[in-house]
Amino acid sequence: MELFLAQNHPPMTHLPIAVSMLAALAAVLALFIKRKELVWAWSMLSIVAILSVVPTILTGVQAGKGRNYIEHGVFVADKPDNATIQWHQRLGISGALVAAGFVVLGVRQLRGKHVNPSLAAAVATSLAIIWGVTGHLGGEESWGPDTFPAFDASTEQSAP
Repeated sequence: MELFLAQNHPPMTHLPIAVSMLAALAAVLALFIKRKELVWAWSMLSIVAILSVVPTILTGVQAGKGRNYIEHGVFVADKPDNATIQWHQRLGISGALVAAGFVVLGVRQLRGKHVNPSLAAAVATSLAIIWGVTGHLGGEESWGPDTFPAFDASTEQSAP
């Protein structure tokens, strides 16, 4: 089961990132286009974001253990070689906390309470940026230039 979870961390990361970007887009558009559908969209997407990050975190912990980044517990070991992946984990957790605040705004809005549209747009945009950078760091660590060494050799040979 641990292997299955670890292998599925990369695909699981895409949903919360995409949802946060769509929520940010809807929240920013709602500032300029006064449509209840846009407000409803970012509110619902805030719920999807927090729900979709739970399996992402669970699979991330297993991926960290599988790559020996996490030796004990759930946090990346404090070693110089782990600096990038530590930032990846810290930003991911920070994003989850921002998502928890964002879902509070979304649920309040859906329950008929007025939420400041600028605050919603700022939180949604912050979440999209945090998770975007987090995904980039994790992807760079897993899929960096050293991932496909055969392509580096083929580009060197084919250059005139």
